[in-house]
Amino acid sequence: MAKIGSTLTIILAVAVGGSVVVACSDDDAGRLGRPGSSGNAASGGVGGDGGPGSSGGPNGGPPPEEVLFRALEPDLQQKCGGQCHTDGTYKPAPPVFLAPPDAYKSIKAAPGMVTPDYYQSALLQKGAHAGPAVGTDPTFEEKVIAWLKMESAVIQSQRKPSTDPITLTNGPNDVDLTKAAIGGLSGVHLKFNASLVGNILSLSGLKLVAPAGTDVHILKPRFIKVLPKPDETNRSEIPDPADSFSNSDQTVPGGAETELAPGSALFAGAGWTPFDFATDKIRIEIDKLEPGKVQVISAPKVCANVAMFTANVLPALRGQAGGFLNCANCHGNGLAGLSLNNADQALVCNQVLLKLNLGNLAQSIMVTKVTVGPHNGGITPNAGAFPAVFTGNPGVWPPP
Repeated sequence: MAKIGSTLTIILAVAVGGSVVVACSDDDAGRLGRPGSSGNAASGGVGGDGGPGSSGGPNGGPPPEEVLFRALEPDLQQKCGGQCHTDGTYKPAPPVFLAPPDAYKSIKAAPGMVTPDYYQSALLQKGAHAGPAVGTDPTFEEKVIAWLKMESAVIQSQRKPSTDPITLTNGPNDVDLTKAAIGGLSGVHLKFNASLVGNILSLSGLKLVAPAGTDVHILKPRFIKVLPKPDETNRSEIPDPADSFSNSDQTVPGGAETELAPGSALFAGAGWTPFDFATDKIRIEIDKLEPGKVQVISAPKVCANVAMFTANVLPALRGQAGGFLNCANCHGNGLAGLSLNNADQALVCNQVLLKLNLGNLAQSIMVTKVTVGPHNGGITPNAGAFPAVFTGNPGVWPPP
C-alpha cells in the first residue's frame, strides 16, 4: 500500500512511559491540510449524526462505518487528540475535530475530514507539521484509510436530488427540475436541444430558466442514462462518465434564461452509445439546486460632461484660473490617484470624481484638503471661492 506523508518532522516530542506524545498542529484553528491547500479539497463531512443515507447496523446498532471509527478512536485520540485536536488548547489553536462529547459527530462535521474521495481527506493530506503525518505509522494509516474508505462508500451511495426519468425528444426539450430542487424552490426549468451525432447523444443550447422573482443557484448537475432493461453487467443506470457539468456552479437571476456552462455536451462514454430516443431515458441529479442571490456589481460612475470639466474645472486645478494652487505640481502624475497633467481629460475627470462626495460637493475631500487642511501642499489662495469650482459646475458630475 502506498504511504502518504511518510516523512516525519517532529517539532516537539516527549517520551512518557515508552509512548510518544507529539505536538499537534501549526495551523490556524480553521485550517487543516497540505501546506498551500485549503484543507478541504473535496466536499466537507456529511451530517454529524452519521449523515443521510448512512444505514444502521444489525439489531438497530450503529452503522458499520461508525463501528470502524469506534475501533480506531483510541489510536486517533492518542496521536491527534488531547490539547491538539480534541481540546484545541495548543498554541496556535489547531482545528478541533475530535471534540467531546462525541468525537464521531465532531469529525464527520469537520470540513475536509470525511470526503467522497477518501484520499483527499485532510487526515491523509496533512504532512508533517507540529505533529507527525498519519503515514508515519503504517499500521495506524491503514486503519484510518479503511475507515475513510467505508465513509466514502456511504457518501457515494447516497442518491442526490434528481428528476424523474425523462424521455427526450429529438429537437427542443424543456425539463422541469422542481423535483431535484431543495429549499422549497419550484418552477425551475432546463431547456436544450437534443440530437444524435451518429449514434451519440448531443445536447446543445442548455439554458437554466429561473422562476420570476427568485434567483437560482445550481451546482454540478449530472446526466444519468436510464436503460429500458439492465445490461449485461446488471446496470440499469449509467452516469455520464465525463461528468460534463462538474464545473458548473452558477447563480441565475430570477425570471432569466441563462446558459448552463459549458452550454453543450456529447455523451459518448461506454454504455451511452448507441442512444435510442425511443427506449432510453435520462434523469438529472444535482448536487444543489436552491434559492440563490445574484451579486450585482454596479458600474463605476463617470463624469457626465468632460468638456465642461475641461473648460471650467481643470484650469482651476492646474492653477490657471481663480488664483488657486497649482495642484498639478504635486498631483500631476499619479500621486493620491490624480494625474492632473494627463492629456486624457476624461481620465482626469473620473479621477477627480472619485474624490468627490456627490451628496455634498463642498465637503468633498478634494475641496477640504486645500481649503481647511491638513495638506502638505498648504491652503490654496482664495480658499473661500474654491468650493464653487465644483458646486458651480453641477453638470460635470453624475447624479448622487
